[in-house]
Amino acid sequence: MLNQSLSSLPSFARAYIHHLGVINKSENTQLAYAQELVLFFQYLCDTFDEFPSSPASLEISDLERIQHTDIEAYLSWARTYRKNGVRALARKQAAIRSLYHYLLKEDLILKDVTLKLDAIQVNQKLPKALEPEQIADLTDILESGIGMSKGQLKYHNYTEKRDFAIFLTFIGTGLRLSELCSLKLQNIDFNKGCFYVIRKGNKETQIYFNHEVSDALMDYIKSERLRYAINEPDALFLSMQGNEISKRAVQNLIKKYLNVLQSFGYNTEGFSAHKLRSTFATLLLRETNNLAIVQDALGHSDPRTTRIYAKVLDEQLRRAANLIKFK
Repeated sequence: MLNQSLSSLPSFARAYIHHLGVINKSENTQLAYAQELVLFFQYLCDTFDEFPSSPASLEISDLERIQHTDIEAYLSWARTYRKNGVRALARKQAAIRSLYHYLLKEDLILKDVTLKLDAIQVNQKLPKALEPEQIADLTDILESGIGMSKGQLKYHNYTEKRDFAIFLTFIGTGLRLSELCSLKLQNIDFNKGCFYVIRKGNKETQIYFNHEVSDALMDYIKSERLRYAINEPDALFLSMQGNEISKRAVQNLIKKYLNVLQSFGYNTEGFSAHKLRSTFATLLLRETNNLAIVQDALGHSDPRTTRIYAKVLDEQLRRAANLIKFK
């Protein structure tokens, strides 16, 4: 898919996308930026009569005719005709800014007109995180099957140790969903209490876990995983068919247990597997009061991404203060 998008770009933009790969940006990032730029260049080709009809035929000289007002007109078009919201518009602006920054640095253009663009302010939503009592009750559900229907219990009896290990790994390490699903047996070091994970930017990172996660993993590996170790002998978490568990399967099993938790009177609307990563971040920040540690544990390259968890903790403290009654 990346190669297809690259073929639709002019040569100077292809060089920029290749540059992203050289500086260790993931292929997903390269693809996202390439697709945004294809759309931008196609808009320019459709708007300016003197431009070629195909974005791939654009030259640097064409780009130098563009003013910041033309970029603003493109963003306005995307908002009106593509129904893009603030976040989508901010992504489009970021991709164009990054391209111009690269072209100026490489002396391919004389000025960066994106410097005149006003930054699009995106109001970040606070990530949801499970409260301690929700974690405790969810742990009970995973271990005992309490609150489940007869049909749910049937599958739970086959996968309870795997599901419990997945849940504890999420909230005990903050792994991304893709990272958890791709774990191999050889990625675990029980002596050091850590996983070896390839994170964004192709960086191998040690992700540490506590003794509770260790015990859950060992229990699953020794007493349940052997039933399914057929097709994927190296994958840590397996489906009942013996394959490496898929992201969709993990999302569905987390949703199943959260629905059971909801029957206990909790509001779990909007929660997902990713929210367990948020839960880990909030717990770690509460215990350490150190955003740098949380940033490193989550693998965030930008500290601004991590600061939002401080807001989550503040919100939880505010709710806790409101529970105090004096009479």
